[in-house]
Amino acid sequence: MNTNAGIVRISIALAVALNGSLCLAAGTPWLDAVVSFDQPGGSSDMGGPAGDALGPRNYTFVSIDVPETLVLAFTDNSVGDGPGADLAIRELYNCPATVDVFAGEDNVTYVHLGTISRTVEFDLADYPTLGYVNYLKLVGLDDDGEHPGYDLDAAEALHPVARIGPDNEAPIPGAVFLAAIGTGLVGRLRRHGTC
Repeated sequence: MNTNAGIVRISIALAVALNGSLCLAAGTPWLDAVVSFDQPGGSSDMGGPAGDALGPRNYTFVSIDVPETLVLAFTDNSVGDGPGADLAIRELYNCPATVDVFAGEDNVTYVHLGTISRTVEFDLADYPTLGYVNYLKLVGLDDDGEHPGYDLDAAEALHPVARIGPDNEAPIPGAVFLAAIGTGLVGRLRRHGTC
């Protein structure tokens, strides 16, 4: 009887602890890592370092000028396809400078989302070859020197999902894991009797 009560207490504590850690595993909806920032000689040095584009919108920015290429990653989540817009690219000043935006499941194959200026949202349903997004590549464009550099403040997963992809296995959903614990507990109680 004490053994069964102990098993129940331990299972509940484990379920609570795991549920908390699974929630944390979903991460934040913001970009997490700079993969690379190619800044050939002669490109603009406006804005801050590439890391200023990470995390939530905070009005610090990285300027992506021609011929610069910035690659960023969501590392603790992926952008999933939900109802409506799924991904927001947030520009700082609402300036007409332009940038080409590419998205990829991995850091090898990219899909061109479009040429943008200002803040723009994308719906993954419009890109059938793209199931989710882990990487963003932004390529600076020449605006005839009129507006040097797209000022990226942040990018946000509007429908974040637990990290998936070829370089990281999808974690077991919390409900499935907790159901497995429950099934094991019931089997154990049946073998040893109930109180």
